[in-house]
Amino acid sequence: MIILSAKENFIEAINYGTPDYVPLSNEPIRRGVSFNDLFKMENWTDRFGVGWEMGLPGTVPFPKKNPLADIENNLDGYVFPNPDDLVMDIESVDRLKNPERENYIITGNLTYFCYERVWSLMGMENFLTALIEFPDEVRFVIHETAKFARGVFDRYLELGADAVSFSEDLGTQNALMMSPAHFREFFLNEYVYAFENVLKEKKMVFFHSCGCVTEIAKDLAEINITVLNPVQARANDLRKLKKDVFGKTALEGGVDTHLLLTGTPAEVKKETLRVMEILKPGGGYVCGPDQGFPNMPEENMNMLWKTASEAGRY
Repeated sequence: MIILSAKENFIEAINYGTPDYVPLSNEPIRRGVSFNDLFKMENWTDRFGVGWEMGLPGTVPFPKKNPLADIENNLDGYVFPNPDDLVMDIESVDRLKNPERENYIITGNLTYFCYERVWSLMGMENFLTALIEFPDEVRFVIHETAKFARGVFDRYLELGADAVSFSEDLGTQNALMMSPAHFREFFLNEYVYAFENVLKEKKMVFFHSCGCVTEIAKDLAEINITVLNPVQARANDLRKLKKDVFGKTALEGGVDTHLLLTGTPAEVKKETLRVMEILKPGGGYVCGPDQGFPNMPEENMNMLWKTASEAGRY
């Protein structure tokens, strides 16, 4: 009997192979690397000219200065950053060169990908309005951000990364931030363009989107993203998600963070078993909370991992 390593088991699971068990999102098999100046937990202005400000302690900064707020008048003369100008810190370089890296999946991180990058440039309300009023200008900005992302991903490939990861929060608690038709019209082909070389090299695409993405999960699976997370339990139809992406894209997360924060261990156990019953069959699932959040109750997290380990055997 061959016993898979945690990394081997994870890869089998996300590829709908024959894993020994449902992987857990806290398994220490993934290590991230990043170029400098793509993200900071402070008040700062990034390479795109977006000004970020910190809010609540422990939460990410929010874009307060939007250089393309008036896209009709500000787009001429605006210069998009060049991914070739990015540099990487020594610690990240060492992770890529370390001979023990074969034990890990090394992921190149981008943070803000395409939709998130565009609305940070324009401001949310301005962006959503411009989809209707200035569609050609919006298409140009979306393509330029996808071109930047593709360039970043290509550089990670050159450095030997196994995967790329980014944030692209497309949903509210109840629906997409735009209509599915607008998503498909403006973004889907740009995603194909941005991921082209990653998928050609048979590397992994870890796609993070908070909120309700049920209506477009099938679209994302059809362009071959590898893993979709965090699969918010209260925002999505988990059964439909599993059906729509089955055999193509794995799902990660799915255990209700609100319950983890406020519930009892018994309630956490019941919820973990419920999610496992929906998302485990046939593989393609990595179990974990549906959000990252500081100061989770230790007894609830322990119950999540214990229950998932016991119920996750294939």
